[in-house]
Amino acid sequence: MKNAKPKYAGKFSRKDLPPSIPYYQSQGITLKGTGAWRDAICPFHPDTKPSLRVNIEKGAYRCMVCGARGGDVLAFHQHKHGLNFVEACKQLGAWVVQ
Repeated sequence: MKNAKPKYAGKFSRKDLPPSIPYYQSQGITLKGTGAWRDAICPFHPDTKPSLRVNIEKGAYRCMVCGARGGDVLAFHQHKHGLNFVEACKQLGAWVVQ
């Protein structure tokens, strides 16, 4: 099996990640407020008032109650959907097959 392609042939392309505001909206997250950091209801625990902070410039998120956090929409997608890095990249269109 010398010519078999690796299971994850390809590479990550950060520039192909979706913009943060439309991405979070597509995930059912309503962003409130103004400025770089917006508030939202956290999907990772029972939440009644906004405890999730989302940076709309980088896509980073952090919950002030349960501690869920990540640096971009890819990390959020992995966390929310229980995906590994490559599968999350593929779903978001950020995996380029070589």
